[in-house]
Amino acid sequence: MKKATVTYTAPPGEAKTLDIGGTTLVTGKADTVICDDALMARLEKASGGMLKVDGVSDYAEKHDPPEETGKAHHKK
Repeated sequence: MKKATVTYTAPPGEAKTLDIGGTTLVTGKADTVICDDALMARLEKASGGMLKVDGVSDYAEKHDPPEETGKAHHKK
C-alpha cells in the first residue's frame, strides 16, 4: 500500500470531484489518498496535469490491540 497527498484540479466544464481509491477529491483541495501500489503508480504517471501527487510513501495499516474482555475477578 502507498500513501500520498493528491490535489485534483478540474478542467473547465468538468466535474468538481473525482473518486480515487475510495477517496473523493474536491478540485483545488489537497487530500490524502491510500491505495495499492499499482494505482499509486498510475497516479504518479498522471501527475502534472489534473493531478498533483506529493509525498508518496509506504503505508502499513495500523491495528489497535484488542481490548481485554472477560477478565477474571478473584475473590479473597
